Amino acid sequence: MAGTGRTNPYGKACWITWERHQRSVSISSELQIPLVELNRPGGRLARYWGNTLATVRTLFAERHERVFVQAPSVVLGCLAIFIARLRGFRVIVDAHNAIVEGAENASFPLRSIYRWLLRRADLVIVTNSFLAERASVFGGHYAVLPDPVPSFRAPPGTDGDHSSVVVISTWAADEPIEEVLRASALLPASLTMTITGRPKGPAAALAAQYPRVRLSGFVSHADYLQMLARARVVVDLTTREDCLVCGAYESLALGRPLVVSDTRALRALLGNAAVYAKNNSADLAAAIQSAAADHSALEHRCDERREQYLVEWRAFTVRLEQLVS
Repeated sequence: MAGTGRTNPYGKACWITWERHQRSVSISSELQIPLVELNRPGGRLARYWGNTLATVRTLFAERHERVFVQAPSVVLGCLAIFIARLRGFRVIVDAHNAIVEGAENASFPLRSIYRWLLRRADLVIVTNSFLAERASVFGGHYAVLPDPVPSFRAPPGTDGDHSSVVVISTWAADEPIEEVLRASALLPASLTMTITGRPKGPAAALAAQYPRVRLSGFVSHADYLQMLARARVVVDLTTREDCLVCGAYESLALGRPLVVSDTRALRALLGNAAVYAKNNSADLAAAIQSAAADHSALEHRCDERREQYLVEWRAFTVRLEQLVS
């Protein structure tokens, strides 16, 4: 919308998050909504207390018409709804998969809190229609808005590495890292694997048994982009059927061959611009080798899909404007 002369359809608005998350950064920027990142240091209790006070100050300091909040945190979402009753603004909750899954499966009374949040928000944004269908049984109003394609491109002078397989990971519970490690042993010697992120959980101890796998640990954003841009194949996996992984959008932005989990949400997002694999070592190894062999065609399909997706994403934002305003 920049440079169009249009009034922002969201009026006086802000987007609040209690953590650094690329989705919130990208969407708030694209929608021209000021982003307020509150991530106080310390233990859980100190962090929640500090973030709560900072949120209250933010929402009472100015008169907002609409407040977008990222959930998780469910505490942030509930807090915004309570304050909205005093300040008269509308609350739009950007609900990640964990919120819908909490409404379905969390123990009581947490399950009730998740459902209350979905019902009481003026609007709930989810990443795909499958997630909206699951959440709608709890009541509430929903809009679908996937992540935008990031604006970054490959750093100048970046040369490809014909042997590099980069697995995007935060070592989260929904990532089949143990199967990835086993898949590395099935790859030919011509392919080397790097797993990003700080190792944690049971898979971290298992990684020591696979000397051909490099663990990058934490790297700067610039180094991370260069790592992806140089990769022959990028891999991003999830065991969640309706989760859209960040690596999908990043690979579209960089035009890199991509292997993702074979889920309905990712197939709907990427079409023929990716190679799909079951979350087991044999299927993963086969998919990685296929993507490496067919990388030129995949790069071309990735570029085509990116251009299509840019048009589709704008249509999603138009619908969101209608629902919000």
